[in-house]
Amino acid sequence: MKLRTSRIIATIVVVLGVSAAIVPKYIFPICESSNLSLLSSYQPMMRCFWFARGEIILGGLVVLAGLVLLFRPSPDTRFSIGLLLAGLGLGIVLVSLTQVIGSTCGHANSICKTGTIPAERIIGVFVVIVGLLLAIFTGKIKTEK
Repeated sequence: MKLRTSRIIATIVVVLGVSAAIVPKYIFPICESSNLSLLSSYQPMMRCFWFARGEIILGGLVVLAGLVLLFRPSPDTRFSIGLLLAGLGLGIVLVSLTQVIGSTCGHANSICKTGTIPAERIIGVFVVIVGLLLAIFTGKIKTEK
């Protein structure tokens, strides 16, 4: 894999991570989005709040993995980050399932159910696909002497 291709993939991973982190707060805001700062002392018991906070944390980890891939594009790093991304993408999908965190919103027409959950699942599946492709197609950069 060429260095340029590796940097393009790393940029895609960073964009996916940022989108996973901002969906529950800005794109499809959930019912408690005004209290989503990490330094907030307000701790509501609503599940949608915890769902959004979990997605923000997982999205931040995807961004961190993409930045590591961007600045350290060695074959071993690509393979490791690929496996890590597959796991993080699976985590993003699992957090959005009602079996893991419980029902996030009370009614079926809420923005949580119609926007946030499907968007997070799509982003999570893309992260899994990119991670698996990165791990499978990791090839050593050929150096000629």
